[in-house]
Amino acid sequence: MSRMSVTAINKEYDAPTPFTVRGQTAKCLLALVEAGEKGTTALETSSWALRFSAYCFDLRHNHGLSIRTDREPHDAGWHGRHVLETPVEIIEIKRPEGGANG
Repeated sequence: MSRMSVTAINKEYDAPTPFTVRGQTAKCLLALVEAGEKGTTALETSSWALRFSAYCFDLRHNHGLSIRTDREPHDAGWHGRHVLETPVEIIEIKRPEGGANG
């Protein structure tokens, strides 16, 4: 079974180097790029991202991306809204054959 992969460039570096992420982390990166400055929450991606914060952690610590997490209050406490601050250029998206997304 193959997984989605996304290759991107961190445009913050003087000599940008492409990096590739796979699976749910790839989907997380696409969601963050698509959300732009508005950001996104785990609830907004809950149909597929049960561990959205963990995918953001991977992007931060393994790929050097700056992802801000803002606290948003709600009736039961608060949740985090994740905002990609690093300029990223998506250069390739490979989806698995057969239509699966993961």
